[in-house]
Amino acid sequence: MINHIATYGNMLSLYFDSVEEKVLFKSRVEGLKGITIEKEGYKTLKLKVEDQTLLESLRKNLERRESLTIEDLHFYLSPFIKHPALKLAFSIFTFGFAVGLLSFSVCSIFIVPTLKTTFGR
Repeated sequence: MINHIATYGNMLSLYFDSVEEKVLFKSRVEGLKGITIEKEGYKTLKLKVEDQTLLESLRKNLERRESLTIEDLHFYLSPFIKHPALKLAFSIFTFGFAVGLLSFSVCSIFIVPTLKTTFGR
């Protein structure tokens, strides 16, 4: 993954996390028209880009983006996980029809309300 990007005029400096990523990126960029490799370091590449719009689009596409966190995933998935129909389907697929239906009904009628009233939400 690219750790840092810097632009100087029509030059683009890229700092990578590992040498393997730099080598892979270099092998893919070498044949592109309008981009030449000016200087190469241990984990860095300095590219000369001839077109300014190409330079801006490269910089914009290579910048690090924020990814989903555990809290985001929980926010998006919790309505589905808490839905009773999904819980019933999971019980049936896991234990079979008869045992799954029985375990779902026992849990939803007796165990879960008892735990909620005893320990609160």
